[in-house]
Amino acid sequence: MQRKSLSSPKNEKELNLVTEIIKSGRYFSVISLSYLKEMLRQGELVSLNADEYLIREDHPKPPELIVLLEGSLAVTSQSLFIMRLDLPGDVVGEMSIINDDPNPFADVIAEENSKVVIFPNHLFKVKGNDTKVSVAYLMFSHILAEKLKQTTAQFLLNKNVRTQEGTLPIIGILDPDKEYRTSIKTILANEWDKARVVEFGSYKKFIENQQKNNFDFLIIDPENFTGGFSRKDSIQILIEICCSHFSPILVVSKYCNKEENRRFLAGLSVTDFLSKPFSDFDLKHIIAKIRKDHYLHKELEQVEITADTDRLTGLANRRRMDEFLEAMVTLYPGEQQPFSFIIADVDHFKHYNDAHGHQMGDVVLASVATIFKNRVRRGDLAARFGGDEFVVILPKCGKMNALLIGEKLHTAIADEKFPNQEQQPLGNLTCTFGIATFPEDADARELLLKKADDCLYEGKERGRNTVVAAEPD
Repeated sequence: MQRKSLSSPKNEKELNLVTEIIKSGRYFSVISLSYLKEMLRQGELVSLNADEYLIREDHPKPPELIVLLEGSLAVTSQSLFIMRLDLPGDVVGEMSIINDDPNPFADVIAEENSKVVIFPNHLFKVKGNDTKVSVAYLMFSHILAEKLKQTTAQFLLNKNVRTQEGTLPIIGILDPDKEYRTSIKTILANEWDKARVVEFGSYKKFIENQQKNNFDFLIIDPENFTGGFSRKDSIQILIEICCSHFSPILVVSKYCNKEENRRFLAGLSVTDFLSKPFSDFDLKHIIAKIRKDHYLHKELEQVEITADTDRLTGLANRRRMDEFLEAMVTLYPGEQQPFSFIIADVDHFKHYNDAHGHQMGDVVLASVATIFKNRVRRGDLAARFGGDEFVVILPKCGKMNALLIGEKLHTAIADEKFPNQEQQPLGNLTCTFGIATFPEDADARELLLKKADDCLYEGKERGRNTVVAAEPD
């Protein structure tokens, strides 16, 4: 491991290069070069060889904030993979800074030859009577705000998938003791029969498969997964993974016998606790409370959905579309996954309205919306853009796949039997489509909308009833 100070004047050229690279990261793109450079000047440039440890969870050391410059770092705990840092500007260590904890929560190891910039804990401390804060402190606050923004954006996308999956709640049980799992599952079957239960008998299996489900409720016992809780860090890792589902967590464990342990779990956002062995009555009581809260939350969600839904078509409205699109743009720097935007316009809709009246026009719009709703992928967002215009936002979808989806929608609408369609100027009721892909065609939300709209206009110029995708400039 080689360390080099970035504050030395002789390293100014290297500092400029490091600043440019890190500014491309998802947490630093909006920070001015001068401020970012001033922060980086206070750090150390560290070079790591492949398989070299930067942090060991069994080696206490003062907390540090680590920013990846190049290469790839793996974060693991007890030989289990937690996360990977593989993009310039990726950050780890912020929770250790906040908690001021010298005991690392995990190992950090270089998966290949890598470089990072490391900042010591003291840079981020502010005394109570200080009237000024350092640039490093401001940057640290910005990083936390950006991480929250990314988490919120991911929640919006997950919420869209969850809404499409239907109303059946999903409950996860994580407990290595099969007898307890069976007992809990039996009680759930009686107390919450309209729920799907997913069981995990090992920590490893849960880590590998938990993202396949959007859990509405988690019941866990982490005791055997963490060697009898000799280290609180292991518990924190498990709870944070569970918290990524934004759902209530019930810990059923002998660990809950002590008040200090319950206080610790409560600080990690655990909803409820129950000691083992437990009485059926106590578990039923907690499940009943969680079930009631779940359906109250669903009612509130339904109010939100109504506020975000176009009344005529049942599709998302413009506000919901704007939020979803903003979330996609926010998440792109971290995920590096293209997404596409389709805009469609009903051809000669004014002619149809004038000839057959607005009520029949509304019937047509609702029918077109149903086609969009039934033919988009799980996780896509179909919305009414306004008037007779519709849009579809396609996460993780490049140009070729977007074209295929656009063509399928185009064909489905052309094949549909609409009332009085033969009286349209084209002899049929059809739509024209425009498609643009982020970031291939545009690297900003407004520009993406304009590119897709330009393609729509070009399709109309060609005679309508067609699909046009943006081409590279």
